Amino acid sequence: MKAVILAAGKGERISKGKGKLNAESKPKPLIPLLGLSLIERAILSAKESGICDFIIVVGHRSDEVVRYVEAKQKRLGVNIDFVENEEWEKGNGLSVLKAKEMLKGEDFVLLMCDHVFDSSILKELLGYAKNRKDKCILCVDKPENVFDLEDGTKILLGRDKPKAIGKGLKNYNAVDCGIFYCTSAIFNALEEEAEEGKYELSDAVQCLIDRDILEVFDIGSRFWCDIDTPGSLEYTKLKMLKSLEKPTDGVISKYINRKISTKIFTPLILKMYKEVTPNQVSLLSFGVAALSAFLFFLYHPVIGAIFIQLSSILDGCDGEIARLKKMSSGLGGFIDAILDRYADALILSGMFFYSLVMLSNDELFGFYHGPLTVIFISIMAIIGSLMVSYTAARARADLNYRYGGNRDLRLFLLFIGGLLSYFHPVSVFFSLSIVALMTNIIVMWRSALAWKKFYG
Repeated sequence: MKAVILAAGKGERISKGKGKLNAESKPKPLIPLLGLSLIERAILSAKESGICDFIIVVGHRSDEVVRYVEAKQKRLGVNIDFVENEEWEKGNGLSVLKAKEMLKGEDFVLLMCDHVFDSSILKELLGYAKNRKDKCILCVDKPENVFDLEDGTKILLGRDKPKAIGKGLKNYNAVDCGIFYCTSAIFNALEEEAEEGKYELSDAVQCLIDRDILEVFDIGSRFWCDIDTPGSLEYTKLKMLKSLEKPTDGVISKYINRKISTKIFTPLILKMYKEVTPNQVSLLSFGVAALSAFLFFLYHPVIGAIFIQLSSILDGCDGEIARLKKMSSGLGGFIDAILDRYADALILSGMFFYSLVMLSNDELFGFYHGPLTVIFISIMAIIGSLMVSYTAARARADLNYRYGGNRDLRLFLLFIGGLLSYFHPVSVFFSLSIVALMTNIIVMWRSALAWKKFYG
């Protein structure tokens, strides 16, 4: 299966936006969106659906688009052929026709480079199309889900099939998403419409409707957007950042960390360094954690505490960037997990050292802080933190069960303990004690659940 991506247009409406990001500074397919250009995002979304062969139709400033994509092709990991439409101003239907010879009668997927969409839409479309080989299929959405309905291509659906399509429709109940499954019938319709001087894709789609060889596929509640204006670009950014929240997020991640990372840190990192990778952010988070431990060794617990929480926030950014740039991998998760364990051990060791020096042979509220007490509690905190992560990993591998994360909560407790050391250093030891108790209780509870699962 091949995908044809239309990337020939000029994008005049988005060029009217304020600032440097407009069609005069970049061809529309190369406009960046959270770490990827629009054309890269279209290719990688299709790749996630199992498509690895692409035909990209270029037109306006074609040399720039081709050079850019060719430079990225190795990283994209797909096969790409280019077709130029020198008459791109006539209409997007003519761009589709330019790909006819390269397809050799095969069915194909048709995408628009400026349409951002959830890749699960295309996956399900391909599954739906397996039993409908004789028909073209168009993905549609409800009008209320569309950002710029005025510019959308409207569709009137009957009880079981489409009746009409066009931007100027007054009576409609669906909107074209710009995602098609096409048979060779689309070329017959395009050629007939071109003979009458009609070069828009929607004219050919209406021809398919009239011949009853077009079906529609409702995408449900999944996200897509046509990036045609500065407003739609900003809307898409906000929606994509909002989607980074995960149901498995712990309470601190959900209400504090994720709010900061998605609104500030992740967009800022992508803006400052467009080529950033998730692994580089994992290393940055680890470096900040190591610095926080070093600050405790230097008797600066308040600043060290701030860096603990900063590291915790950054720990979510690597995953966010991986999803935004479609760079998620098993190796990345493996590296992130290893660095997190080292980071936890370093932070706890720094707080252990600080507590040992500041509290040994001391007494507060009738509680004696001897060296052995501090050593025992600190070692139990380190062991408990490592065992929580270990039992979670073994549960996935051996029991096929995934526990919710609580590293964000542990780091937050250590952050609070470090901040309160401004009033008295015992707060650092108290936070270590809470972490020691909490983590080891969790490990015992998980062990009991595993035992009960196998032995009732």
